[in-house]
Amino acid sequence: MSVSIDIVPSADSIDMIGDADLLSNYSLSGHVSVALTSPYTFYGPRRTARALLHSVTLTFEGQSEVLTPQTGYSAVRLCAETQEILPAEPVEITNEGHEDSGKPCYWNVLFNMSIPGWLPPSAVYGIEGGGVRYTLFAEVKYTVICDSNNNSFTLSDLCSPFRSRMRSVETQKLISLRRLIAPYEDSPTDQNMVLQPRVTFLINAKYPKNTNFPIDILSTLQILATVPEHINIEHHIFPLTIRMRTEGLAADKCKRVKIDSVSINVVQKENYRRTLTEGYHRRHPMCPPQDQPPHVPLRDPHPMAALYESGLGGYVACSRSVSREFSILPLGISGSHSLGDNNYPFANDAGTPAEHRTWYTLESSLPFVHHVTDDKTVEWGGSSIIRPSVYSPLISILHEAVVELSCAYTIPETDEIVTERIFFSIPLRFQYFVPYTQLSYSAVAPSGTMPTLSGSPGPSLPSSKSYTSSLPAYSQLFDRNGDPKIDHNTPLPLYTPRISPNASSSSLSLDSDADSDSEGIEMRELDPLLSSR
Repeated sequence: MSVSIDIVPSADSIDMIGDADLLSNYSLSGHVSVALTSPYTFYGPRRTARALLHSVTLTFEGQSEVLTPQTGYSAVRLCAETQEILPAEPVEITNEGHEDSGKPCYWNVLFNMSIPGWLPPSAVYGIEGGGVRYTLFAEVKYTVICDSNNNSFTLSDLCSPFRSRMRSVETQKLISLRRLIAPYEDSPTDQNMVLQPRVTFLINAKYPKNTNFPIDILSTLQILATVPEHINIEHHIFPLTIRMRTEGLAADKCKRVKIDSVSINVVQKENYRRTLTEGYHRRHPMCPPQDQPPHVPLRDPHPMAALYESGLGGYVACSRSVSREFSILPLGISGSHSLGDNNYPFANDAGTPAEHRTWYTLESSLPFVHHVTDDKTVEWGGSSIIRPSVYSPLISILHEAVVELSCAYTIPETDEIVTERIFFSIPLRFQYFVPYTQLSYSAVAPSGTMPTLSGSPGPSLPSSKSYTSSLPAYSQLFDRNGDPKIDHNTPLPLYTPRISPNASSSSLSLDSDADSDSEGIEMRELDPLLSSR
């Protein structure tokens, strides 16, 4: 008699909606398929296979690994969730009635595990294959029930005195974890500019310490930068708005400040560390230090882990961390824009009270590429491709919009023109978004927790995948306080007044033309806008 097992998840991946949340949990469901096959016999029909299941144990383990020539190999255990999915009493399984078919008889044990919502998404970094992985392990312990009424002889009977009474079989399955952002509004006709919540930063601009530019002029500049809260990584463009004004600057000096040009670059920064980030373990409920490698080794480590743990690969690792960064602007686009030779944006503020001064606004649509082909990639880092923004124990992927403003000022006494470049960075967050789909629902039978028998050789729950993959996440339907979210994709029906039977019917249609977005930079004066949704 042979017993084999397989893990069949209900969905292809765990889709976590929104940012990492310590207070949220997600469901990993499916079933463990236990296959039972009767042994071959020399004489007579095959005997009935009977086994007594004592336990079916699942362990969900997450791990983060870094492997580079500069840092060597390092690993941490993110989480380890164990669940016993079999009832307290042993369960007998058999293939009675299917002995002569020659095919396995499947018993499916359903499971539903709770997965923490703060985990980073699955990813592979570098050419060595490090990154973040999640694996579901299953172990089934059973004993064979001998049939004393069956006199047929099999090859397994020769070894029965030497075999342990309690037997076990194990398997594992890679689980993909994705982190997605639910769009507030999505339009199938506009694939690049999706209306998303904006976030505004109060900028603290930097400039050289030995500048000839008057410090009292630079200190009066107020700068606000507005970008989307999340940028869809599958798109190719995103909006950026920069607002500037002076505060407390004298009227005669407002006319002498000039903005010559602006330069914007979009940068991806990657950092790989050998040790945990300071404070990460304190802010996230990771496994305690005594359960981390090498005290408790990973159940499925990287193939090179044994080499480094034995000390054979340690001689090349001398750095605590290694980093690289590259621009994701399209090839041939410098990001520099001239604002004209006579651009004095604060001239109209002369004589205007500070509280009524307007904002000088620069609006731009910044393009980006998904793969940089400049042949300057670092060998250990692999190809320069855009990745989602992530902050994990050993790996950080950050994005920034680096802005430089070229300013000029005419000194009143000598009419000398001094120039200076002030610069600042705006943090960006690139993420994958939930695809725009029309959700459909269908009724399914409720699932229990007891093992179910399936006489067919295939899994007995084929319809659960299509059902669970079509269901939206809770955060897509409800806010944090439990109130239902408003679906702006489905417009309300037009109001139709009640009319008498003799009156003639009429219809009204409203058409709106969407304004086309133009690339480049547009200059205008607006009231301050700190946030928009």
